[in-house]
Amino acid sequence: MVYTTTDDQQIVKQSSGRLIQTVITVGCILLISVALVPALIQLFLDKPLYYPDAQFTLSNLTRLFQDPEVTATFGATAWFCAVLVGLSMVLGVAFAILLGRTDLPMKETLNSILFWPLFLSPQVIGFGAILAYGPSGLITLWFESLTGVRGAWNLYSLSGMAIISAIAATPITTLYCIVAARQQDPNHDAAARVAGASPLRILCRISLPLMRPALIFAFIMNVVHALETLAIPLIIGSPVGIKLLTTMIYEKSMGAGGIPDYGLVAALAFSLMMLVGALFGLQRVMLRRSYRFISIGTRTGAMRVLKLGKWKWPVFALVVIYIVLAVLALVGAVALRSVTFVLSPFAPLMDVLTWQNYYDLLSIDVYRRSIVNTIMLSVIGAATGTILVAAVALVVQRSNYPLRRLLDAFAQLPRVIPGLIVGLGVFYASVYIPFLAPLRNTIWILLFAYLIRFLSSGYGIVSPALIQVTTDFDRAAKSIGAGWTTTMTRIVLPLSKHALLSCFVLLMVLITKEYSSAVFLMAAGSEVIGSTMLSLWLQGQTGPVAALAVLQILATGLMILIATRVLGVKFHD
Repeated sequence: MVYTTTDDQQIVKQSSGRLIQTVITVGCILLISVALVPALIQLFLDKPLYYPDAQFTLSNLTRLFQDPEVTATFGATAWFCAVLVGLSMVLGVAFAILLGRTDLPMKETLNSILFWPLFLSPQVIGFGAILAYGPSGLITLWFESLTGVRGAWNLYSLSGMAIISAIAATPITTLYCIVAARQQDPNHDAAARVAGASPLRILCRISLPLMRPALIFAFIMNVVHALETLAIPLIIGSPVGIKLLTTMIYEKSMGAGGIPDYGLVAALAFSLMMLVGALFGLQRVMLRRSYRFISIGTRTGAMRVLKLGKWKWPVFALVVIYIVLAVLALVGAVALRSVTFVLSPFAPLMDVLTWQNYYDLLSIDVYRRSIVNTIMLSVIGAATGTILVAAVALVVQRSNYPLRRLLDAFAQLPRVIPGLIVGLGVFYASVYIPFLAPLRNTIWILLFAYLIRFLSSGYGIVSPALIQVTTDFDRAAKSIGAGWTTTMTRIVLPLSKHALLSCFVLLMVLITKEYSSAVFLMAAGSEVIGSTMLSLWLQGQTGPVAALAVLQILATGLMILIATRVLGVKFHD
C-alpha cells in the first residue's frame, strides 16, 4: 500500500485530535476526583489525613447511627425538607399554571418579579427575612403595634426557616413546570370542554397529569436544594440550636473548642452526597418512560388559556400579596438596613439615614478585597469554566472517543456534590496534594472549587446545544481533510456561540452569589462577598452585610440585564 502526503497529514490530524480528547478527559476526571478522593480517604481515618500516624477505622461510619446528636440532626433535616419541598411545590406549580395557562393580568411583570429569588443569594434572603420577620424585624414590629398581638410567628424555628428557604426554592419549581404548563396539546382541552368539563377539572385531570415529568424533576431538585442549603439554616437556625446536616458539617469542621472533627465531617459529607445521588438515580428511573407524556404533535394548534372568570382579580391580588411579603419585603428590608444605622418602625427614617456602610465598603480592606476578588473570580471563572465545559461537551457529543460515556458521567457528577462538600474536598486536597499547596489561602483555590462546583451547570446548557448542530458539518469537514480540532473550533463552536454565551453569563451569576464552596477555603486575602457576608453576620455586623448584599444584588441584576436585553440570553421561557 502506498501512502500519500495527504494520507500522512490526515493521520497526524486524527492523532492530534485523539491526544486532545485524552487530555480533556483525563483533566476532567482528575478535577472531579480532587474534590472526592481526599474526603473519601478521610472517611476511614481516625485522625486528619495529613497526620502521619493516622490509622484505618470504621468508627466514623458507626457514629452516623450511634451518635444521638447526629441521629437528631437526620430527623430535623427530614422535617425541614418536608416543609420546604411541600410549600415550594405547591407555590411553584400554582405560579407555573397561573403564568403559563391562565388569563391572569400583568403576567409578564409578575413573571419577572417571581423569578427574582432565583438570582438572589440564599444569604440575602435569610438576612432579609430576619430584618423583616425576626423578633425585632420591621414587619413584625409593625404588625404588633397595629394589632397588639405578640408572637404571631416564630422565624427562629425549624418550620420558620423552612418557609423562608421555600421562598428561595419556589422559582426552581416554577422554572421547571412553566414550560410543561404552556406546551400542551389544546386538543385535549377542547375534547374535555365538549364533554362539559370545567376549567378546574381540566386542570386536575389533564394538565397536571401531563406535567408529571416536570413535576418529578422539580420535586427531586427541591429535595436536593433542601439537603444542601447552608446559609439560611446557619443564619436562622444555629443561634437557637437547630442543626441540619449542612450546619453540623460546618460546625464540626470549624471545631468545637478549636478541634475539628474531620472524621465525622467526612462521614456526614458522604452521607449527604449519597442521599443526593440516590435522588438523582430515582429521578432517572421515574423518567425512563417520560415519552408517555408527550403532548405536542404535528397537528397541535394554538393553546387556549384557561379563564379564571370571577376569580381573576382575587387570584391576582393573592399573587401580589405574596410578591410583596415574600420578595419585596425581604429585598426592601436589606436595602433599608444598608442606608441606616438602625432599622425600626419607631425610628423616623430621616433620623437614622447614613452612608457609612457603603463608605466602609470602599475604605476597609477586607470589604474592598471581597468585592475585587468576587469580580475577578466571576469573570475569570466564567471564562475558564466556559472553555472547560465546551471542551468536555465536544468530546462527549462530537467525537468517537472510547471513554466519552465515562466523561459524560463525570461531567454530570457535580450535580450530586453539594457546594459545601466541594469546598471541603478541595480543602482536604490542598493539604494532601503537593501541587495544590501553593494555591492554598489564595483566590485561585476558590477558582478551582468553582470550576468543579459549576461544571455540570454549564454542561447542561452547552451539551444539548451541540446535539442540535447536525453532524453533516463534521462529515463535510472530514471529507476535505480537516481534523477534529479544526472542525470543532472553526465550525461547531461558532455555530454554538449563543449557548456558550449563555453558559458564560450563567457561570458569572452563579459565582457572584456563591458562598457554600468558599466557606472552608476562605483566608485573609482571599475573601469573597458571599463568605464575607456570612462571617460578618455571625459577628453581628448587619450594616456592612446589608451593604454587601445590595452590591451583590445590583451586580447580579446588571449581569442579567445586559445578558437578556443586550445579548439576548434567555434564562427561562
